[in-house]
Amino acid sequence: MNTKKIMKIKICGQNNPRIIEHCLNLPIDYQGLIFYEKSPRNINFDILKIIKQYYSQFSDKFVGVFVNPTLQEIEEKLNTFDFQTIQLHGNEDQKFINQVKSEFQKQIFKTLSPEVFIKNDFTNVDYFLIEGKPEKDDQPGGNNKTWNWSEFSNPKKLPFILSGGLNESNVLDAINLTGADFVDINSGVEEKKGEKNLSLIDRLVSSLKLNEKL
Repeated sequence: MNTKKIMKIKICGQNNPRIIEHCLNLPIDYQGLIFYEKSPRNINFDILKIIKQYYSQFSDKFVGVFVNPTLQEIEEKLNTFDFQTIQLHGNEDQKFINQVKSEFQKQIFKTLSPEVFIKNDFTNVDYFLIEGKPEKDDQPGGNNKTWNWSEFSNPKKLPFILSGGLNESNVLDAINLTGADFVDINSGVEEKKGEKNLSLIDRLVSSLKLNEKL
């Protein structure tokens, strides 16, 4: 008898309160708020204050996404909205991860390429987000680029989140090839860069939840 696989879902790059509210009414586990000024999905303080005003009771469902931040930059955002997960999406080392864990006592996601993930020895990380290494001129994430899922390897059986170019048409194949039970979707539910589409979100979530029952 097959064991039912429960799929966790993170929608990243949220910057529209209306769409955030919609996603809070769906079986979506996490919503990513990107704090990176070069990103078209960057969250400014005005939007962050709105999120705090209306959704502070759902703080466990929000992830603050940072690229090579300082501790002070993280603290500034947490002082505005106390989200419960910090995602480190740059080249942060073990020392900095330890500092973040010690200072804030939050759940930590750490982004790695598949190649680095295989041989990494990071600690104090709750989930590793696996995404293809960006090209020279790419943003650190949200580039709508897939990677070779068939070559994915997880010899240490570490908890991971599958990311990178996932959308309604390819996400089930990616899950089957990697064995993922947690996916991160960003550009795959956008009508244009930085603008999420409600129907694309609904269809993707429905597809994932239907697959749980098969």
